[in-house]
Amino acid sequence: MTRADRIVIAVIAVVALISWPIVASGAGRSADTVTITGPMGVTTVPLSRDAVYDVEGTLGSVRLRVADGTVRVVDAVCPDRICELTGAVSAPGAVIACVPNGVTVRIGGSGRDGLDARVR
Repeated sequence: MTRADRIVIAVIAVVALISWPIVASGAGRSADTVTITGPMGVTTVPLSRDAVYDVEGTLGSVRLRVADGTVRVVDAVCPDRICELTGAVSAPGAVIACVPNGVTVRIGGSGRDGLDARVR
């Protein structure tokens, strides 16, 4: 590795460190609604009000709990229960899907950060 290679790597690292707060500032958007979609239709509820909702899916009922600005599936009748393992979500655009049951839960929020997807 030559001296020029080291300089290029250092410049890239500095630019990345300086731009990180600017890119991460989009993650601070506030979530305000939960959109629940199932075979019986679409319902939108506020994320700020703690409540328990039972949504009828194709295989049976899915129980959702909205609490402390998050939503999670607490009980589902699907075979693998992957939707329960997703845990609580609160970021705008986050989705919980109970695919065998035909139920999806999406967090809505104000503003857009321009990202098509977020991977963790």
